[in-house]
Amino acid sequence: MPIRPRANQPTSQPVEHVFPAWGVDVFESHHAAGWSMPTASHDFLKIVLVHDGTGALRSGTEQTDCRRGDALVVPVGHAHEICDSESEPMSLYVVSIRPRVLETTCFDQSVLPTGVVHLDDHAAEKIERSMRRLLFEQTLDTPTTGAQMVALALRLIVDLARIGEMGSSSANGAAPRAIRGADSVERMRSYVEDLSENFFEATNLDAAASTLGLSRRRFTQLFREVTGTSWLAHVRRLRIDHAKKLLESTDRTVLSVAFECGFEDLSTFYRAFKRETNESPNKWRTHKRDETASPTDEVA
Repeated sequence: MPIRPRANQPTSQPVEHVFPAWGVDVFESHHAAGWSMPTASHDFLKIVLVHDGTGALRSGTEQTDCRRGDALVVPVGHAHEICDSESEPMSLYVVSIRPRVLETTCFDQSVLPTGVVHLDDHAAEKIERSMRRLLFEQTLDTPTTGAQMVALALRLIVDLARIGEMGSSSANGAAPRAIRGADSVERMRSYVEDLSENFFEATNLDAAASTLGLSRRRFTQLFREVTGTSWLAHVRRLRIDHAKKLLESTDRTVLSVAFECGFEDLSTFYRAFKRETNESPNKWRTHKRDETASPTDEVA
């Protein structure tokens, strides 16, 4: 089996996929001038992120240009060819996933976008972080590496599937999601969309501004322009809304709910919840369940 080039060593030939027992493979491929790939099809799902350079994804008679920040999603058995431009050879992150990894979670591959997926800057940064984390975990080679690799790979394809869903919504007349929005307003809109799914990970305003490469003042201005409120108020509202769902639909303790929603301590959660509802979490849960309880049957 050919030895893979070092991560920073340009190659003029395609790098071979080498699968460990857990069925997820990831590597970097930095192309030298004259790099070429014959048409190929694989018995696994292949996801590629263009880290640098320009080129195209060719499938049959169709060819779609790609550049930095684009994702290439190649389904199982799909004949394709990745072509570099002559002036800007590409550097790629490549993740390959065996079908059995997806089958164990009943993941429907048809929900994934295919071909060249144009990502806005924030989405591209998010996908690149996932790729880097996969590379990092793969090098650790610990007893938990396989589980981590599978979990990260599944997170990656779910993120891409949701991007595909947003693109479909745009095609059906909903508000369009920005494609490769270099404009900071579009990046902020993308950030706000992602925040609705990871509000429990949010740390503080400075860290949030740093993720977009903005000053605190500019971040605050753009966030209010997009949402109509402050970052802290928006995050708190997302957390409390989720807490309400958990309090109403589960029997989890208030401490467990606070932790899942991203609160660092119980007292902070109590204050935030009461500020939003004028009730403590326990009282709100009791009142909500009383309201939705089935009425007793009337005596005939």
